[in-house]
Amino acid sequence: MTASSRGCSRTASRLLYSSRPTITPRIHLNTPCIHRIPTPRTYAVAASTFKPLDGPSSHLPHIDSAPPITPSPGATTYKISTGIILSRPPLLTKSATPFEKAFYLYQKRLNERLVLPFTRYFYHKKDQPADIEWKARVKERNGVAARDIGGYKAYGDEGWNDEVLIGGTDSKVGEWDEIAGKLVEEGMGEEGERVKLEKREGEEDKKSLARKLEETVYLVVKGKGKGMDKEGKEIEVDVWEFPRGDMMGNEVLHTATQRILTETAGENMNTWIVGHVPIGSLTIKPSKKFNREAEKVFYMKGRIMAGQADLKGNAYGAQDFMWLTRSEIEGLVTKRFWSQICGMLGGR
Repeated sequence: MTASSRGCSRTASRLLYSSRPTITPRIHLNTPCIHRIPTPRTYAVAASTFKPLDGPSSHLPHIDSAPPITPSPGATTYKISTGIILSRPPLLTKSATPFEKAFYLYQKRLNERLVLPFTRYFYHKKDQPADIEWKARVKERNGVAARDIGGYKAYGDEGWNDEVLIGGTDSKVGEWDEIAGKLVEEGMGEEGERVKLEKREGEEDKKSLARKLEETVYLVVKGKGKGMDKEGKEIEVDVWEFPRGDMMGNEVLHTATQRILTETAGENMNTWIVGHVPIGSLTIKPSKKFNREAEKVFYMKGRIMAGQADLKGNAYGAQDFMWLTRSEIEGLVTKRFWSQICGMLGGR
């Protein structure tokens, strides 16, 4: 409010509410002054008590006959436990598909066409032992210096024919498999024979860490659980799962996981718990029939670098163990268990 407006309001108040009889002069007030002139309150309204209207009741019969709404029961209390998904990562490169084999062979042959021919006498003197050995080797390779292109002559009449046909009927089909096999045998020697022997024996022994070297294998243990037979009677069944157990005291997940793994599979393993955060959880619903309480199992990720599991005298009643791949675990466990843990396992 401006100074002129405040002066107009004060003058108008004195003229209107003065007790002395005076001649009221004609004062022209502007609009802001008129709106701000205080007016006395001439009457008051007493608050009356609310009375309901007379008429039919608003209650409906079907609502009055409905049972009262009871509050929903409280949330289920879950016991917290932890487990470990212990794995051995792949040790060998995944086998190439037929298309990949043909592609790599084509690239090697294309490179042979683009480089200069091998000059033998620049590296080996004539009729020397190195030259004699070279002649013997190059004869085995169909006169070609490179050993991984299958006797392909880049500068011969068939230099243009450098592709391997997949699904064809000529002699070039499967050529890469023979080349790769010879390279492995030449390069690995006795070590290659040992690896092949361990791999072959490990395929039959599912307790061996030398099996499925191209895939990740996981430790699963066998325990006892409760189930129902066809007649509806309660029986004990074998249950395959990852090692798990209860937490004690003020333990955190990663320390409890290390303790549970040691108590289950022994101390003869060099393992590493990856991180302090679980990679997934398993929800076990309560069951009065089997006297089972609700439980949430948080799984930690672990790696084994050396050693082997030993269930002798374990604290959780585990009877057997195996190192299985993802696909093998899917065919062994129940569908409900698999649906909750499949996302924790790697794709290879």
